[in-house]
Amino acid sequence: MTDPLRQVTAYDCIVIGTGIAGLTAAATLACEGAKVLVLEKNKTPGGYLQSFTRKGATFDSCVDCFSGLDSNGPITYLLEALGVRDELDIIKVDPIRTSIFPAVSDGEGQMTIEVHGDLKRYIEELKGFFPHEALGIDSFFVVLSDIYSDIKGWGEGLINTAVRPVMPVNLMKYRSYTFAQVLDSHIKDEKLKAVLSDRCPFIGLPPGEVSAVGMTALIMSYFSGAYRIKGGGQRLADAFVRGIRGKGGEVLFEKEVVAIGCENGAASSVTTADGCEFTARHIISNADYTATTRRLLKAGQEVTAAVKSETLPEVSSSFFILYMLAEIDLSGLGNTSSIGFYPSFDMDLNFGKGAEFSADSSIGITIPTVLDPGLAPDGQHIIIAHEMTSFDYTDSWRRDKGVLSEKVLQKASRAIPGLIGGVIFKEAATPATLMRYTGGEKGAAYGWKQTTALRPVKSPLKNLYFAGHWEGIGGGVLAAVYSGLKAAREIEKLL
Repeated sequence: MTDPLRQVTAYDCIVIGTGIAGLTAAATLACEGAKVLVLEKNKTPGGYLQSFTRKGATFDSCVDCFSGLDSNGPITYLLEALGVRDELDIIKVDPIRTSIFPAVSDGEGQMTIEVHGDLKRYIEELKGFFPHEALGIDSFFVVLSDIYSDIKGWGEGLINTAVRPVMPVNLMKYRSYTFAQVLDSHIKDEKLKAVLSDRCPFIGLPPGEVSAVGMTALIMSYFSGAYRIKGGGQRLADAFVRGIRGKGGEVLFEKEVVAIGCENGAASSVTTADGCEFTARHIISNADYTATTRRLLKAGQEVTAAVKSETLPEVSSSFFILYMLAEIDLSGLGNTSSIGFYPSFDMDLNFGKGAEFSADSSIGITIPTVLDPGLAPDGQHIIIAHEMTSFDYTDSWRRDKGVLSEKVLQKASRAIPGLIGGVIFKEAATPATLMRYTGGEKGAAYGWKQTTALRPVKSPLKNLYFAGHWEGIGGGVLAAVYSGLKAAREIEKLL
């Protein structure tokens, strides 16, 4: 009997990968009645949204929190269109983050700043620490609000195609600015500049290199709401899969795409590792750009030569992630579930030679059980520490993982006193781990570096599209969602 999965089956669109961008693209097309097939190499969907279980606790693999789940957000729009919104319990994260810096005045102590979910409240908190910069703080956030208004307008046009696009004058003005250039135009106090740059280690570049537009999107999107999914981010990915299937789409797991075929100069089929071949009018890759173009494409010599000669942006930094389960009393944190710990106001120090795993560089800490205690057994907390690093930091992550885990634990304990004595379980993921599970080049956290030079990539082949942080519009969950919407809308016009 012939295996039906080995027969060539025609689809309107095949999506490679189930990161949030791939799921978004598939969901959008399925809701429009397109015949969609999604192929995922792993056993579960989600990419960086995946969760895993250890010792009775559920850990989110990479993501702290994300935006896009407010009433007008793109993820809300998609979940409602799929009919699965009510299957999820959504947790609002407020404060969005608590940043711990040295005291403003020289001497002992710390300055703790809460990044409140309400922008006005956050601005007032900043003014309380830096009253002499009150006017600069106001003008700085006016500019960021103007830039983000253009970003939101573009995004709303992807959600509602009837919305007439408006000329993005602020995006055009600031697209070549670094974040430091915007800061310098409004702020004089160097310590305040550091405080306002607290997400730079999160995005992997210092203020003088990171795109002002990229940083603005990251900072301002959370003031529409920062969210987590009760029970873990995996539930969001799983809900998307159920919704896509409910709209007639197909989602297959343990189906690694190893080749993309082409016919008459256009992408036309994919082949999986187990020998299945599927044809489609359009193909969207939510996979690593380099893997897609240089290893998967089975195209003519002209296309292959063009791909090999292409100059690509630099790959972003990655993370060493330490997952911990601890018996510890954290009632003193209140609602704080995300912490940025900065031993110095010198933000550039985090990116200099020798910064990785040093006691002087910053670290990010997520404690999801503060707001979602059901993730862990009673009396225990999940604590996840993120250390920014590069894939090339060591020639053997396996060899060095134990020593580096202890360094990250020591640093995290400075932000959470008593942590070391309370840890009952710990496990680490390295950049090599992230690369193994996602296929992303060097375990990149954001695809390409988010510099002023970053632009959407150009597909080397007709009918082949990209979605996700490798597409080039930016990194993070919300940017990936928008890239998935963008790819789907481009295809819709041709169906």
